[in-house]
Amino acid sequence: MRLIKIAVYLLLVGFVFGSTPALAEEEFKPFQPPGKFINLGMHVMYVDCLGEKSPTVLIDVGLADSSANWYTLAKRLSKNVRTCVYDRAGYGWSDPGPGNRTTAQIVHELNMLTEFAEIPGPYVIVGHSFGGFTARYFASTYPDKTAGVVLIDSSHPDQIVRLAELDKTNKSAPLKVSRREPAPDTMTEFEKRWFFLNSSRKATFAQMNELKGFKKSAHEVKNSAPFPDIPLAVLTRGKELLPVLHGVYLEQEWREMQKDLLNLSDKSWQVIVKDSGHNIYKDAPDEIIDNILKVVALTKNE
Repeated sequence: MRLIKIAVYLLLVGFVFGSTPALAEEEFKPFQPPGKFINLGMHVMYVDCLGEKSPTVLIDVGLADSSANWYTLAKRLSKNVRTCVYDRAGYGWSDPGPGNRTTAQIVHELNMLTEFAEIPGPYVIVGHSFGGFTARYFASTYPDKTAGVVLIDSSHPDQIVRLAELDKTNKSAPLKVSRREPAPDTMTEFEKRWFFLNSSRKATFAQMNELKGFKKSAHEVKNSAPFPDIPLAVLTRGKELLPVLHGVYLEQEWREMQKDLLNLSDKSWQVIVKDSGHNIYKDAPDEIIDNILKVVALTKNE
């Protein structure tokens, strides 16, 4: 419970757990999303690649999120560079995955996905929140395939310890599972389908299993191989979202961990995104696109 409480409070600020919609009967008509379904042997995963220019940008999302949330940003980015969004096992259009849902398993599956789907490298890995673990571990595990990394308000392996005071408060919201909330009318057909899938039981269990394995994921990332000497952009939210508890300024702890990420590479820089919360891809997509393209440009100069 302690790890779940901390991870929920920190990683999912700005998310609403369990917003599970009920689709009208006509909404169950067959629907084909724009991407591809790739069979990895034990389960099928969904990926969508747009654009053609090298290198390839691979985006991994935060906990409880999916590729559909990043689709608009990916389409814009694809005008300049090949951009791929995918659903981790259990989310969106991907099947639940085998084994423990920790970062090592997630990265293993992402690497298989790039091979089976024949997605050309090298890769610039973009990771938001929990997806930051994926970006770091992928780069350390497959340095020959990784040209650059962008971390967006990324998780940090030390946050369980440094944000432990969150365990002393009851402010974290419980997971809820219901099917009473319809998708907003402003959503496209594509987004409505995602809204349903990402609040289904399989997605809820995916969230729970990733939270359950969060401590192990942090250990895997912290003890992974050295991070390669590649361009690294660290984007950090500007808004203060964490409280002061028992004399501990948790937002300052978060900011110090974000700054620590710069030590991964000598070719790193940090951007504090003013007026943005945790979901920078919603609050400031231009900032993300600009920094991804900066990393892409630097990879071409090396």
